[in-house]
Amino acid sequence: MRKALWVLAGALALSGCKKDGAAGSDVPGVEDAGAAGLDALEAAEAGAGAYGVTPEKLTAYVAYQRRMLEVYGSQVKGLQGLGVLVDAGTPEAMAEVRAGLKVVEAKAKAEAEARASAGLSVADINGLAQVVTAVIGQRQLGRTLQYEDELRKLEELQQKLPPEQREELAAQVASMRRQVESFQKLTDVRREYGDANVDVVLTREDELMKNYQEMLRVFTGTRR
Repeated sequence: MRKALWVLAGALALSGCKKDGAAGSDVPGVEDAGAAGLDALEAAEAGAGAYGVTPEKLTAYVAYQRRMLEVYGSQVKGLQGLGVLVDAGTPEAMAEVRAGLKVVEAKAKAEAEARASAGLSVADINGLAQVVTAVIGQRQLGRTLQYEDELRKLEELQQKLPPEQREELAAQVASMRRQVESFQKLTDVRREYGDANVDVVLTREDELMKNYQEMLRVFTGTRR
């Protein structure tokens, strides 16, 4: 669903680069230096090959999103039930199908016009959509899962327990704390797309989140 929101393309591939650790050494400091070197290398490689998001292109993309929200909002009803009509096979149904296909053509034309107006290419839209959807999608997921609230409740419960039971709960608390930190810091997304891209996207987080939620409402038919 998230892929379809802005360009109906692009996948959320949240995979990370992993490297073997440096071999141990009897010389003090060598192992630490090797590990630090690997960390630096991984940081440098994070986001390598990913689309480069700039403030200017992100601003253009926000404008593109707003325009496409208007387009989708006005056209999505014309696309609903198209598959059912095709299955019906009656002349009336086929007439409705032709009308639906005109909506699809109008949508494609509107997308091309919106791209041109924003000064973005198809490659720009696809690249920006991947990074933006990964960042904003995870932010939204974090809100939906309410990990921070759950962590707070778990920590409060832990404090009320006897010492021995606190220890039993410690591993669960630590695991949830790591999950919260990962969502807050966007660890996986940064590993995939690089810190620079993520940081640029976060400068427009409020607008992008608003657009994301509005698009969800458009496609689920809950837009008011």
